[in-house]
Amino acid sequence: MWRGEQSKHPGRNTLTAALAALGIGTGAALGAAPAASAADAPDQVAMTTIDDIAAGNYAAVTARFDPELQKRLSPKALQQVWDGYQRTFGAYQSHGGPEDNPRGDLTVVNVPLQMDRMPGQFRVKIHPDGTIAGVYFLREGLPVP
Repeated sequence: MWRGEQSKHPGRNTLTAALAALGIGTGAALGAAPAASAADAPDQVAMTTIDDIAAGNYAAVTARFDPELQKRLSPKALQQVWDGYQRTFGAYQSHGGPEDNPRGDLTVVNVPLQMDRMPGQFRVKIHPDGTIAGVYFLREGLPVP
């Protein structure tokens, strides 16, 4: 559900509100991957992140979160968000190439998603050190604020 739209599925309103309050969009793997290094380009971080999410490697993704996001979004919560997104947009099929958008100290990277029912968009905010400040699962075409 997007701002200004009425949901045909009332139970989703709670999930949408909770995700908005966390500052995330609309996701348990064994072990954790090392945090991204400063040498990792934002595009590389974004592509690795969406690939890991699609593969179910949620712990690897959350290991790359900055401390604030780690407090707010556990691997299980990320899995629930991703699962909810797929219930709305359809099963994940593939993704396109990244598009960088510098925003102050962060780089916001958009990645188009091909889902089973309709296209979507993955957005990730990345610090200069390669850690992740935010993840978002969006409808296609939302501009970067």
